[in-house]
Amino acid sequence: MAPLPLAVIVYEPGDALEEILAAARDRLVGLPKVRIAGLVPRLGPRHSNGRASFWLDDIVRGDSIALSLDLGPGSTSCILNADGLAAARMRLAEAIAGRPDLVFFGRFAKEEIAGRGIREEIGLALVQDVPALVAVERAMLQGWIAFAAEGWTMLPADADAVVAWFTALAAERQSADT
Repeated sequence: MAPLPLAVIVYEPGDALEEILAAARDRLVGLPKVRIAGLVPRLGPRHSNGRASFWLDDIVRGDSIALSLDLGPGSTSCILNADGLAAARMRLAEAIAGRPDLVFFGRFAKEEIAGRGIREEIGLALVQDVPALVAVERAMLQGWIAFAAEGWTMLPADADAVVAWFTALAAERQSADT
């Protein structure tokens, strides 16, 4: 069976997801004639309330988008940076328009389950036949299934699995083109 162009890394709390995605990105970017785009999540310094800051590293531009806000010590409110999310959506749409061999989408989480976030961009990639890689925490997997239904490949939280999936997909696409 041919690899599907949508893969989901299913991870558990405590998995080193950011490091896994960064390692997969670094290995795939190093492959000859492979164009990778999108956003890779990264944890940053702690905010004044003790929660880690959250960043999205743009694979093509090389810069980062702040996805969290420091709301001050003792704050327990949602720290999602709406401007950062809007910027991420624009960057993902740009990435898809460039028709790369793979787009990294980062996490499908609470915003996406609620009908917001990067849902449209994931759908756009699929409609335009641009392969996509998304990370979903196991606790949110039912929300992902409700969104995506069937037609995706589940991957373990492992850079080797991502590279193997992509390599098989690229080989399949190349043989279909010849």
